[in-house]
Amino acid sequence: MSLSISALQTPTANPRGRNVITISSGKGGVGKTWLAITLAHALARAGRRTLLFDGDLGLANVDVQLGFSPERDLGGVLAGEYRLRDAVSPLADTGFDIISGRSGSGALASLHQSRLTALRDDLVAMAADYDDVVVDLGAGVERSVRLLTVGAGRCLVVC
Repeated sequence: MSLSISALQTPTANPRGRNVITISSGKGGVGKTWLAITLAHALARAGRRTLLFDGDLGLANVDVQLGFSPERDLGGVLAGEYRLRDAVSPLADTGFDIISGRSGSGALASLHQSRLTALRDDLVAMAADYDDVVVDLGAGVERSVRLLTVGAGRCLVVC
């Protein structure tokens, strides 16, 4: 597979969220998380301020694959314990920031549409602080995947 970072930097018609890159697929096990992590590494190494967001609301695993145990995660954000900005963790060895999900939380996977929309809007607003925001989505085309994709400037589909 070949992917040009410069191709991801082309402006789009959507000025808000144009630097958000979602990674999705119709099924699990195709390498979405691997691609998201690798892309975040590549963008950070290219000198771009990058945020990796684990948007797999049912089976989040970016933190597991990175060997990282966050103090705060998306579950706390959605429980109202703190704001999305407060869940950002810098990963010094990688050069990018991460917002971890909470794996296996059925409550996150079944969020009300208004809460998902608010989460997406918060993420798109936060994107202004970064050159690139990479969003690792869950498998399939469920409501949460569709709603989190709406604010993105780019959507990469892994086959």
